[in-house]
Amino acid sequence: MTPINTVDAAVDDRFEEYVADLTRLVSQPSISATGEGIRECAELLRSLTAEYGFDTAEIVETSGHPAVIAHAFVDNDPDNDAPTVLVYGHYDVQPVVPAEWTDPPFEPTRREIDGREYLYGRGTVDNKGQHVAYLAAVETLRETVGLPVNVTLLLDGEEESGSPNLMEVVEARESALRADVSINSDGPVDESGRPTVVFGNRGILIVEVSVRGPNGDLHSGHYGGAIPNPARELTRLLGTMYADDGRIAIDGFYDDIEPITETDRDLIAAIEPDIDELTAKLGVGDLEDGPGETVLEKTLYYPTLNINGLAGGHVEEGYKTIVPSTASATIDARLVVDQTPDGVFDRIAAHVERHADDRFETTLTRHGEMDPTRTPVDSPYRKPLVDAVAEGWGAEPVVKPLSGGSAPYALFTDVLGLPHVSIPHGQRDNNQHSADEHYALDHFKKGIRTSTRVLRAVATAADEDRKDGADAGESR
Repeated sequence: MTPINTVDAAVDDRFEEYVADLTRLVSQPSISATGEGIRECAELLRSLTAEYGFDTAEIVETSGHPAVIAHAFVDNDPDNDAPTVLVYGHYDVQPVVPAEWTDPPFEPTRREIDGREYLYGRGTVDNKGQHVAYLAAVETLRETVGLPVNVTLLLDGEEESGSPNLMEVVEARESALRADVSINSDGPVDESGRPTVVFGNRGILIVEVSVRGPNGDLHSGHYGGAIPNPARELTRLLGTMYADDGRIAIDGFYDDIEPITETDRDLIAAIEPDIDELTAKLGVGDLEDGPGETVLEKTLYYPTLNINGLAGGHVEEGYKTIVPSTASATIDARLVVDQTPDGVFDRIAAHVERHADDRFETTLTRHGEMDPTRTPVDSPYRKPLVDAVAEGWGAEPVVKPLSGGSAPYALFTDVLGLPHVSIPHGQRDNNQHSADEHYALDHFKKGIRTSTRVLRAVATAADEDRKDGADAGESR
């Protein structure tokens, strides 16, 4: 039996135990929005990592909810010279409305549907099941062919709330988080069902725009047309942010944008969705106007300014004829590499100051934010990791230069100076963030098998990367 077959056989033998441990973890609530069960879940993970053969584990306090950091060393030796992989995940979950669930969200239920088994429960796929895969990979490798790399596991307790205090953890434990590469598994695989390897993501800035007019709602018959209307002013002000051609009309909004490389164009051409099929599926007439010719150009390589929602006056059933006293909107800016939340917020604020009507009180409130990040697709980790995922999953992965969504991975690339790669394990129809969240157990097993190969691939790639760096130093 080959070494990797030995690893796979061990995964098969222990798989029911892994499902049982995931069930135990999902049974523990850990809602960051309310704090329910957070401390208990952190303590459970600290003990669980020890059960899976990690050498050290600690709960790291923050100004909000704690993080968990665990280390698994090659040969249990913290002073070894092997490469290190930093694995990021999060143990917090989205809030739940129990009445919307078929079964209680924190009483995991195993179901078979059309011959396929699923584990239902909040956090099964987002993200407890996907980081448990790495615990299982560490244990399996230790018990078979040996752990080839040091593994540092960083589990965030606030990802579903925007990771507001993750920087505190990184700064407080910077030396303990030193590694050769960082990896995470979160979200679903490609729509085709093939696995995915992603090398970056856009950032985000969330801003609330509030307009205040009269000191109370007014009768529209007595005051309408005489007293300025905040709802009308809000829509006018938002309209000034967009040009007729669809571009964002905020000065400097598109500054600092890098052109799309030919390598990236080749990669996205292979996965570009058909525009007619996509628009028909979503029930719209065509793509949004603005920069970018294709779906992926628009959603990966250009920043956007999106209106999430509007509030003002009477919006419940029936009608109420008033001049509302206030109106507000929440907008999000998706940022590309070399943009920063600070820089974009300053440009939005300058635009509002220049265009706002001084008959109203207009304020901006800055909410969540994350920096964009990107690891070059010509990274020495690309081929070994793509090959590892192909072997572990049994299908050639879709390679994506970027994701249009946002995540806190810039802390690893920009602060710790690491290349970062995302390798999601979830099936597409997983209901994460919704009722009846569920994880396909065949994806859970594939995730474990893939993770064992990813860790072995990092050992090879990191050694080559170190060698190339040493050779470059000698040539200078």
